[in-house]
Amino acid sequence: MADEDEEEQEVSDDLEDEDEEEGIPHEGVSKKKLVLILLLVTLMLVSIILGGLYFVGILDPLLGIDKESEKKDAALIKGQHYFKLEDMTVNLVSGGKKSRFFKVSVTVAVIQEADVSVIEALAPRITDYVTQYLRELKPEEMAGSANFYRMHENVLLRVRAAVAPIVVTDVLITSALVQ
Repeated sequence: MADEDEEEQEVSDDLEDEDEEEGIPHEGVSKKKLVLILLLVTLMLVSIILGGLYFVGILDPLLGIDKESEKKDAALIKGQHYFKLEDMTVNLVSGGKKSRFFKVSVTVAVIQEADVSVIEALAPRITDYVTQYLRELKPEEMAGSANFYRMHENVLLRVRAAVAPIVVTDVLITSALVQ
């Protein structure tokens, strides 16, 4: 029995010698992994906390983000006055023999109330600019939301060009009908 215990000890000593020769200390690897994991967890927690503070707005004064531009935008929206133009009916460009018509109602939004009377005086010019653009449209260019948005932006550009010194904030297309 003593011989068996000595043999078992020799086998276990040989195994320990082989592990040390390979250079794999068992406890050192786990300590390095533990330090790396703790470092990554800490980094993630700090980034989550800083991201939360940024989105809540607490870091805005520290980063120099102004809310003045937001106040100006809010002032533009609060002070809007509207003028509704007459309904416009135009003949669309079509390749076939059948005529296609487009009827649209446009409302112009401005900042100052005094501009409404100027727009009322310039309404024939606005109607002319917008109808010139609309007459060149094809019925296919009216289909879909992207095309309608493109048409809205082009109408806004024509209205702004017609009343050049006046600031037009938006053009509202209240109704549109393609026949």
